[in-house]
Amino acid sequence: MSFRIRCALLAAGVFSSTLACAAGYVSSAQVVGVRVDSNGKGLVMFDRALGSTPASCAIAYYANALAFDLNTNAGKAILALALAAKASGDPVTAYGQGTCATYGHSVEDWNYGQAQ
Repeated sequence: MSFRIRCALLAAGVFSSTLACAAGYVSSAQVVGVRVDSNGKGLVMFDRALGSTPASCAIAYYANALAFDLNTNAGKAILALALAAKASGDPVTAYGQGTCATYGHSVEDWNYGQAQ
């Protein structure tokens, strides 16, 4: 179920927890680091912490990061976007999903984003 559908259902009173819609975002941020692990999971780290309402599952150490999975086509696209932005210095706007599934409850998952 997509993030937006979950939020719509929450607003309609289907879910009882408001945490289902908590998601962070960063606007016009610089990519300061890109991490890729041997299992294909990775992080994009920004020059500042995520704003709005970051996922409650994310720990403070990763307050400036979003996670992705290179085992998916979306993860490969995120890596390409992050590396291009890091190399060019172009700012990135990115939104989290409000979940921490990629790294098992420590880093918010990447939902969508763009280089500017």
